[in-house]
Amino acid sequence: MAFDKAKTLRAAERYLETGKIPAAIKEYSRIVESEPEDFTTLNILGDLQVRTGNQAAAITCFRRIAEHYRDQDFALKAIAMFKKIDRLQPGNIEIATYLADLYAQQDLVIEARAHYLIVANAHAQAGATQDGLEVLRKIADLDPQNTEVRIKLAEGYLREGMSRKPPPRLLRQGHNLLGRGSLDEALEVFGRSLKIEPADRETLKGVLDTHVARGTAYEAAEIVASASREHPEDADLMALLARAYLEAEDPEQAEAVILSLIANDGTLYLRLIEVARLYVQTDQIGRGGAGGRGHF
Repeated sequence: MAFDKAKTLRAAERYLETGKIPAAIKEYSRIVESEPEDFTTLNILGDLQVRTGNQAAAITCFRRIAEHYRDQDFALKAIAMFKKIDRLQPGNIEIATYLADLYAQQDLVIEARAHYLIVANAHAQAGATQDGLEVLRKIADLDPQNTEVRIKLAEGYLREGMSRKPPPRLLRQGHNLLGRGSLDEALEVFGRSLKIEPADRETLKGVLDTHVARGTAYEAAEIVASASREHPEDADLMALLARAYLEAEDPEQAEAVILSLIANDGTLYLRLIEVARLYVQTDQIGRGGAGGRGHF
């Protein structure tokens, strides 16, 4: 005998009207068994299971619906269903992750970040450090202006020894802050990056650019000089150091570094013109190459 959906639905509704919830559940279950993709009825069944206190059965219903909507790219409908599960099963990391990813797809940054942080904290408490860092990376990609998360991410990479190269996201954050004129914040971010790799060229360039904007290029020169002493054969660092001394209006130090560069690459001799110009601008002609070398 063929299944009569209309008759079964009328019976379920009559049971509901008279408050016979278990009997209604039985009828709705028959409909869902016959038509597994009747998600409207499945949702009603899940709600009724909640009313009877059968949370596990309710979650099974809601999850089938949520995963269907997610797979069909109906993100907002999927979010609504996963939220139902989240209320019944708060703290479930898998559900929080699904919600965070769906919110991110919809550019709902605040909601996505909140759920990602729940997941990251859970991983941290469980000792799953690398999983936690992956979640922080998602937050950093989603929320580029979130300096705090980017710093946490960089520090996490440093603790885990996952890379001696600062994460590009951290460098972008530093440059973004520099571009907005938030110079102290930019230096803080670049400083975190230097803790990962003190001789990273891109970070040192950022440090120098920021100090130049602050009018404190001499401080950058000290930082670059320290890195250069640790890597005396690194010509790129020496070239950056020469620029730092020029920006700091220290022609004598700049001259010494450039002469060292010329010793290995004679084509760089034209850089001495920059030094000569600086001697003139700073009225140090008498002291300068005068510094005993007699170049100017």
